[in-house]
Amino acid sequence: MCGIAGIIAPDLPAVDLENAVLKMRGSLRHRGPDDEGLFAADGVALGHTRLSIIDIEGGHQPLSNEDETIQLVINGEIYNYKSLQQELSSRGHHLRTQSDGEVIVHLYEDEGETCLEKLEGMFAFALWDDRNKKLLLARDRFGIKPLYAAVADGMVCFASELISIIRSGLIKTEVDPQALYAYMAFSYVPGPLSILKDIRKVQPAEKIKVQGDSVQSDIYWTPGKVCIPRKKSQAAEELNERLEESVRSHLISDVPVAAFLSGGVDSSGIVAMAQKHVELETFCVSFPHTGVDEAPIARQVAHHLGSRHREVSIEFDPVALINDVINFMDEPFGDSSALPTFALCREARKVAKVVLSGDGGDEVFGGYTGRYRVAALKAALPAPGIIAHGLRLLPPWRSGRRRSLPEMLDMATLSDEERYIFERQITSASDRAALFRHNKAFEFEQNLKVIAKQPLSKVNYKHPVHRALWMDLLTSLADDMLVKVDRMSMAHGLEVRVPFLDHRLVEFALSMPPAWLVSPLPMEGKRLLRKVVAPYLPDNILNRPKQGFVVPLNDWLKNFFISMFDSFCLGQSSCLAGLLDQRAILKLRNRSLGNVPRQDLYALVILELWLRRFRMMQN
Repeated sequence: MCGIAGIIAPDLPAVDLENAVLKMRGSLRHRGPDDEGLFAADGVALGHTRLSIIDIEGGHQPLSNEDETIQLVINGEIYNYKSLQQELSSRGHHLRTQSDGEVIVHLYEDEGETCLEKLEGMFAFALWDDRNKKLLLARDRFGIKPLYAAVADGMVCFASELISIIRSGLIKTEVDPQALYAYMAFSYVPGPLSILKDIRKVQPAEKIKVQGDSVQSDIYWTPGKVCIPRKKSQAAEELNERLEESVRSHLISDVPVAAFLSGGVDSSGIVAMAQKHVELETFCVSFPHTGVDEAPIARQVAHHLGSRHREVSIEFDPVALINDVINFMDEPFGDSSALPTFALCREARKVAKVVLSGDGGDEVFGGYTGRYRVAALKAALPAPGIIAHGLRLLPPWRSGRRRSLPEMLDMATLSDEERYIFERQITSASDRAALFRHNKAFEFEQNLKVIAKQPLSKVNYKHPVHRALWMDLLTSLADDMLVKVDRMSMAHGLEVRVPFLDHRLVEFALSMPPAWLVSPLPMEGKRLLRKVVAPYLPDNILNRPKQGFVVPLNDWLKNFFISMFDSFCLGQSSCLAGLLDQRAILKLRNRSLGNVPRQDLYALVILELWLRRFRMMQN
């Protein structure tokens, strides 16, 4: 993994651009502590920080073609680079390095922007074509690697992290109220928004072309339809082959590769398949006294699979941890699982430089049974709302104790975007209206539906389960889960690879009959995936309930963060005071903590801490 940054400004001399990009590059050193590089000429400058994984000695960036008319900086890994090297060599290209990124330079020479279709991997890159005076920015199909861009006054500024663009000093830094509203709805800022008005996220599978005064954006990939065997057993065999091929490609590295092992189906399946090809080192991190301790299960799986297993027990101070984590959030990020992820990655980096992860398995194969069960119910039942009303009249449900099924049936009556917001919101619409006490609150609320609906405009899925999976892949996965993993791992110079997000594997999954993924009755998710990994794992692993990577948030609020909330969010020097209604904040503060995790309070603490850091950068 690496960090990239750059500026295209035709009217600025090389020396001015170089100085600005050096500032930008300096803020990305944690992403690439092994090496750094720079290219600067009149009108253009590219910067790079490198975490050396492939071609450790020769993979310095920027990378160029034979006559150096093309310059490339890339953050990521191209897993099919060896076959592409052979193809390029047969065409007469001379490759100077064994770097995976160099293939992009020569593919672009031959095929232009369509070269993106041949790349398999995770990446965000910037390519400068000096002959045509053109910049190409591109991001991988699922947004595994980040990329921000700002276009203003004939200038383009881009970087792996938003803070890097701020460091350039060339872009306005005004908080976007729509992005802030979305943050208080979801606990993260959904793309293409960023927390700042003049900076946007490059979207998954997006390419941006800048040439002269023209700026064009296109989506270069959406899932294609794959032919699925009619028999479930044959489909399982093909899925096994596809998944094993993805795992095998993700093991390509010039440094040892390890794996996270939580004991869940996803990470255990990845480790089982990787063990066929390498002697893998696995590790888990346990958090005593937090309710997040999967170490005993992970230990059992590691013993069963024969991996060299490490178990790291961590006890940490939540206040110290949150103050460390905030320094690596280039935007406000209110997902509290970022805290244990940061601690896990900090310990993992002591023993590994590259790790495999099971992230993405839930979104690809239907692991969130409650959410996808609602989608399955929507498809299976003609009038779910009427059925819910009838159930509540019957004795087993009349008391309200068995309310989950009627509630899911009610949710099945909602539109895709309404259900998406309802399932993920950390505040109610009325709470948001109170926090943003002005006439744009209604407009902002309607825009949340537009943001949620955007992914569905790119595909033609009819079944509610396929639609729900695709929405998650392009929204909560891209802007929450993958952001969390990227920022928390790169804070320590650790590369995390996600074999479930091979685009051919995703196309296969989204072409399956929905019933092979998730069923409403009985409630079961990842049905075909479980069949594939069953031969590798003990029965109790396959059948154990899903456990997310969480923290005892309300206990932490009560014992640590509420005092921070009162001091920072409600104090006289509060940064929130200029953005949100203080009476509404106090009303949220005074509500009982209860049993439901109070993500709204945590999100406000994070926002206040981020704004204080942001204010210091501006001074």
